[in-house]
Amino acid sequence: MQVFQKTLITLLSVLLLVNLAACSAGSKEQDFKYKSDASVTALLESSQISYPATNFIVFSDTHILSPELGTGAALEEYLSEDRKLLHESTKIMESLLESIKNEASDFVIVTGDLTKDGEKVSHELMASYLKQIEKSGKQVYVVPGNHDILNPRAVRYEGDTSIPVPSVTPEQFAQIYDAFGFDVALYRDSDSLSYVVEPKPGLWLLALDACRYKENPGREDPVTDGAFNPKTLNWIEEMLIKARQQHKAVVVCMHHNIAEHYKGQEKYFGEYIVDNYVEVSRLFSAYGVRLVFTGHYHAQDITMVRFPGVNQFLLDIETGSLVTYPCPYRLVQITGGQNLVVRSKKVTKVEGITDFEKYARDYIESGIVNIAASTIEDYGVKSSAAEILAKQVGAAFSAHYAGDEKISPGQSVLSSKGTGFIGWVVVFVRKGMIKGLWQDLPPADNNLTISLDTGTVY
Repeated sequence: MQVFQKTLITLLSVLLLVNLAACSAGSKEQDFKYKSDASVTALLESSQISYPATNFIVFSDTHILSPELGTGAALEEYLSEDRKLLHESTKIMESLLESIKNEASDFVIVTGDLTKDGEKVSHELMASYLKQIEKSGKQVYVVPGNHDILNPRAVRYEGDTSIPVPSVTPEQFAQIYDAFGFDVALYRDSDSLSYVVEPKPGLWLLALDACRYKENPGREDPVTDGAFNPKTLNWIEEMLIKARQQHKAVVVCMHHNIAEHYKGQEKYFGEYIVDNYVEVSRLFSAYGVRLVFTGHYHAQDITMVRFPGVNQFLLDIETGSLVTYPCPYRLVQITGGQNLVVRSKKVTKVEGITDFEKYARDYIESGIVNIAASTIEDYGVKSSAAEILAKQVGAAFSAHYAGDEKISPGQSVLSSKGTGFIGWVVVFVRKGMIKGLWQDLPPADNNLTISLDTGTVY
């Protein structure tokens, strides 16, 4: 009885805390100029800026682990609680290089988490890969992710031990990736690694850094959450004003999401969405930004956000991780007719692995099931019952990672049948999250053609 009471109290406490956190999320709204400055209002009302025709490639969350950092039991223990194909990270990257060298594109965007845990040698290896892309005639632009800078988990593996190795400072990150955005920046923010470039005449890329690595020193784990401080938000608005004054269309790229990609994401996984995301996305939309490319959650998902006003909308185009099934990347085209065309491809061939696509899918599904089962058992659920629930959890996450998720007729979102009363309690607490994963928000996630003028999907 004591075990049951403790489990029930724990689960209900988690539910209460999650709800309280969701209710208290956000902070005082910033006094942006577009809300109160008459000259800015007049500027925004004067004309609409059209996107120039262009095409580019987006990939994300490569999590490169340099082979120099070893292997062994300690790494395997790490991977038992993780879902990334870290052993294969370099081979996947090499396969991607061969694929995109022949793709027609003006430039390439990489939306953060370039390395496993910010190891300097992994950054240097990643930079060497990006140089190969640029040799094919495509300029590369990067932003950092939460794993990349001042990471206390940067280690080398030797057998059953892990030994700390150098991570990188913000200054070192900008130096290593100088050729991939920083050296050609028109403007740089003094309080973050955010910058502005013009990859195509008439088009500005606002590459933003919302990572909270400054808080990492002294911590055992890096901060996952993302936020813009007030100074950086002011800088962002100044860049948006300059773009408008100079008649430049703007595309944004950053690591953290700026919109929920399923109902309840902020409630259950708020650290994957930038703080004050409604305010931030409204700021972008107010200045006519239509496209924000993100990563972080390892899912292929596109969400549209609309605001009051004529054609006030924004697309958060999240690209899945290169080391998490389906190992995707995106081909993006903006046509002269102001249509956006997004096509998704995936790495399907990796040296030394037969049927890599099946290998990657099996890896993610079994990994999530094992992690979920272990977590559910910690609540006091018997292992046989935990496995029943974990398989349902794994199916939902796998579907969301792949995008365009659709539950089969008769398939249960999350059923407690055969799991006992404590299993029922777990379902009561978590069913909303699993249901949200299955309920894909519009528009389509992998392949999409949409008007940048009206938001009409074709």
